[in-house]
Amino acid sequence: MKVYKLSAILFCLLLKVNYSIGQSFQNVDVGAGNFQLGEKSFEMSPFEITKYEITNKQYARFLNSRSVGADGIYKTMKLINAGSDELQLVFDGTKWQVKPDKESYPMVMVSYYGANEFCKWAGAKLPTEAQWKYAASGGEESKHYTYAGGDDLDKVAWYKSNSGQHAHSVGEKEPNELGIYDMCGNVWEWCLNDSLRSDTDFCVHMGGSWYATGQAASLNAHYGNVPTHFSNSVGFRAVFPVEDLPNKSTLKDYKGKPWNDHIQQVPGKLQCEWYDSGGEGISYHDNDSINNGSGKLNPADGSFLNEFRMHEGVDISYTKSRQIDDNPHNKVEPAMDQLYVGWTEPGEWINYTINVKRTGTYSIDLMYTASGDGSIALWLDGRRLTNELLIPSTRSDKETIAWRQWHHWNRIDGMAYVNLKKGIHILTLETLTNGNMNYDFLEFKMEKN
Repeated sequence: MKVYKLSAILFCLLLKVNYSIGQSFQNVDVGAGNFQLGEKSFEMSPFEITKYEITNKQYARFLNSRSVGADGIYKTMKLINAGSDELQLVFDGTKWQVKPDKESYPMVMVSYYGANEFCKWAGAKLPTEAQWKYAASGGEESKHYTYAGGDDLDKVAWYKSNSGQHAHSVGEKEPNELGIYDMCGNVWEWCLNDSLRSDTDFCVHMGGSWYATGQAASLNAHYGNVPTHFSNSVGFRAVFPVEDLPNKSTLKDYKGKPWNDHIQQVPGKLQCEWYDSGGEGISYHDNDSINNGSGKLNPADGSFLNEFRMHEGVDISYTKSRQIDDNPHNKVEPAMDQLYVGWTEPGEWINYTINVKRTGTYSIDLMYTASGDGSIALWLDGRRLTNELLIPSTRSDKETIAWRQWHHWNRIDGMAYVNLKKGIHILTLETLTNGNMNYDFLEFKMEKN
């Protein structure tokens, strides 16, 4: 199955959706408005920004989910200064652990590349300098303070004169007008450089730190360094877009229905082939009207597996033995005779009615194959639940059968962490880039506080 821009009729409850990476924390809505940065005037679109600086606990989860080793290098990029005593993480031989009592401290000794890769993993981005200053100054609620949250720096920030010469746990000082903490002081925060070309380019970091003077914490200050820079006083936070689906409708207008009257339950496994009934443009969008699996690759023969939803556009197949899906290049072994969504292309999407049993923070796992690196996104009730989630390729250089590159199964644990509210919702799975991915199931697990 395939994916374009979401343009179908989806319902929207207009509820607040927060993102969470590794622990339960809320993001803060930063509404649209006008903002002056130097001589330039910006018309700011709405976005969400993490309430706190990214912590050691959150970053360790990212490193482990990407199987980053003791050298701190991922895809040739040095994410962290792994050899520094100032790093508050340790590698125990198999995974990264946070040093005792440092879980809620801001992540430091992280390069611009390390901050940027974390944000990609989380479905977010680093804030632009304009976004950072707009949020720090309080957005449309701004009282035009010198610092984020006030004119008395001691009340809102850890800096050279009051820090005791070290960083502190996030959220200990007073927040700004929007309820965001530590945007001045504690640690500098990397900002996005969209034009980055080399390791010698300049990347902005804002807000001052525990080590810097009060002048550096001013909202008018402007500092930065090269993207390979590491420091025990430089960290970051993340930004998520606030987007509504084009042509979204209200709940009463949504015509899709749970497949076979079966509402999928959260926590639990969401089977990707059990998408809502309703047809093209309502419960799914596929780039062609043919089911390339059921009834075609798997010829119509009267069997349930071969003919499953064969007259719908979403492409469905199932795992097969005889060294097809049970081949030696699997990273995770799949069960046989399991239905899955395949033939995916950028721009396609599918809807699922789900019942969230309890309000809370959930991790999301994905069982999949990918013949090349790709990405997906999830939506909830017509609003972004995640930004772009990268799906690594499962191709193998040792594979001798070309078509079997689409049949190497893997599982991503902790692909995303989200806060969900109890009740009935519509979840949308969108394919963003590459396609050539098969989706077996998404598993939602409730995180312990």
